[in-house]
Order: sequence, then structure tokens, then C-alpha cells
Amino acid sequence: MSIPYNAKYNTDDVVRLFDAIAPVWKKSAEEANVDPEVLYKTLESIMEEVRKLEKYDEVDKDLQALLAMVTATSWFDEAQVKTIDEWLGEVAEPEDSDWLEHFPEPETEQAVVAGLRARTASVTIDKIAKGITIEYEGGNYGQGKHDGEVRISDEDVRIYDSRYPGKYLISYDELPHSPDDLKWCLQSSNWGYGTEEEWEG
Repeated sequence: MSIPYNAKYNTDDVVRLFDAIAPVWKKSAEEANVDPEVLYKTLESIMEEVRKLEKYDEVDKDLQALLAMVTATSWFDEAQVKTIDEWLGEVAEPEDSDWLEHFPEPETEQAVVAGLRARTASVTIDKIAKGITIEYEGGNYGQGKHDGEVRISDEDVRIYDSRYPGKYLISYDELPHSPDDLKWCLQSSNWGYGTEEEWEG
């Protein structure tokens, strides 16, 4: 069975892709007649469709099985395997799962210290409101040293600079799934400005 590289995110296509790979997953890419780069792009496209869903609140076991099998092949390079494993983690954790558990306090504090070159950082986790606040001292996102807060919710990541009450920076990158993701996010240049409603004219 040839690999359906044109597969989209729907049950039939995901199962079709699984059925095509299952008989050959232990073989080399050449023996299996698989083009790893094209297959990777197919999986990437499927994950982009998953992320566009209005709500993903139940594990898609078909997609989970597909990704688990694919990451066990020898077809992809180290970076691709790492990304596929991350996709597998995303698929296995619906939106209503407790994402707060993926941000242990010490690692999250270190992510902010490293990401903003801050002197200190202190984490507060609000399990009721589902949010994390990291207060930091001596941080710098490119506009000079200052004290402030990083706030993470299930909707966005924000930086509140104490020098500018009522204003914040909001990340335009994907939501972080771990302290390492948060560090990368804080070092990214993909941020915009926002204003708290009570401070608007």
C-alpha cells in the first residue's frame, strides 16, 4: 500500500495513513519506499489542522497511535523525532487537562531568569483560576532592566513591566507547554502591546 501523503486531519485519512505505515515501520525508509521529508510535511499539516480546532478536549486515539508508531521508525532525523514526540504529547493531552502540572516551580523560575536575564524569579500557581504568575526582579526584554511579572494562562503569555502600569506585552508565539518552551518564548521577538480595559480611555 502506498503512503497517502495527501492525508488530512480526519478519521479516514489518519487510519489510512496508519494502515499504510504499519506493515513497514520496522524497515528502513528506502526498503519501505517512504519519503521521510514528504511524510513529515504531511504530519506537520495534520497537526496544524488539529491546532486550528475550536476545541480539542478528547484524545484522538487514532492520531495518537499513528504518531507513536511513526516516532518509533528510523526514518527521521533527531530534530524531527523530537518534534513528533512533542506532537504526540499535544495529542495525548486535551485542552481541559491540567497543563499547570507541566510547569514545576524551580524549572519555571529558571526559565524566567534565563529568558529575561532576571536576578530572581518567584512562581505563584493559581489552580482555581488556572494561571501562573512569575514575579521577577532585574529582568530585561530589550527595554532596560526592570521588575515585573510574567503571567501564563490557557489563552496567552504576558509580560507586565512595573514601569508601565496598565500595559503589557503579549506573546504571538504558540502557548508554551513546558519551562523550556517558556524560556524560548521569552527570548523571542514575536510580542505585541496590550492595555488593560480599566486603563483604557
